[in-house]
Amino acid sequence: MRIDEIYSRQAVHIPTSCTLQEAAVQMRDKHVGSLIVTEPAPAGERVVGILTDRDIVLQGTAAGADPGMTAVADVMTPGLVTVPLQANVHDAMQLMLSHGVRRLGVLDGEAVTGVLSMDDILGAMSTDWGMLSALVRNEQERERSGHVQSPLRM
Repeated sequence: MRIDEIYSRQAVHIPTSCTLQEAAVQMRDKHVGSLIVTEPAPAGERVVGILTDRDIVLQGTAAGADPGMTAVADVMTPGLVTVPLQANVHDAMQLMLSHGVRRLGVLDGEAVTGVLSMDDILGAMSTDWGMLSALVRNEQERERSGHVQSPLRM
């Protein structure tokens, strides 16, 4: 299975200077659990990290930070582990495991065009496992009913 079949295509970007409250509003309004953090660069914006809902809670609110006064840059996870759009899910899981992350930025060339989360992978795999389970059930029912064709008669 390839990344381009299952990733979330709405990578929502937020500048480092925004507050945690502004970030939380973006997450709520865009229905996402993470934001790609950017800062100005000579050629436009450059990605400097990722901010997750968990970062806001654990590094911000639980640590006593004022969400209306604390900048995204103060609690974000610096850097962004990325995976090419054409990669397969196995490669993405290897990256997640080796870097200890649950989300990867998806690259189309040089641009981060989306996010691949562990939830995206689990959703796709559960669909595949559901089909496999249905195949097994169907075959078992055919065997019980006596309608199994020998491989030579197919």
